[in-house]
Amino acid sequence: MLANRGSSKFRDFETHLLWYMNIVAPLIRSLWSLEAAHANASDVFVFWLAAGATLNDLFSKDTNETGIPLTLANQVTEIYNARYEEFFQNDLYFVAFLLDPRKLLFFSMSMLRYS
Repeated sequence: MLANRGSSKFRDFETHLLWYMNIVAPLIRSLWSLEAAHANASDVFVFWLAAGATLNDLFSKDTNETGIPLTLANQVTEIYNARYEEFFQNDLYFVAFLLDPRKLLFFSMSMLRYS
C-alpha cells in the first residue's frame, strides 16, 4: 500500500487516519494531563469538559475544512455523551470541581479584573 502512494486506497487510508488523529487528539492530551502526580477528581472533570469542548469546536467547523463527515461527527458525539452519562453518574467529580480551591482563586481574580 505504501509503495502505491498515488492509489485511491492509500488516499482513503490517509484521510481516515487524519480524521482519527483529529478526533482522538483531545482525548489523548487529557489522559496525558491526568497522569500528572497531582491530578485529582476536579482535574478529571475539567479535562473531560475540555476534550468535549475541543471536539465541539472541531465538529462545528465546515465539513469541507476538516473533511470529517457529519455522520462520523454525530457518532463520536453520541459516544462521548454516552460515556459522560456512564462516567459521571456519581457526583464526586462535579463536587470536587466546585470545591476546588484553584477555581475559587481564578474566579476571585476574574472578579477583581471586572470590578
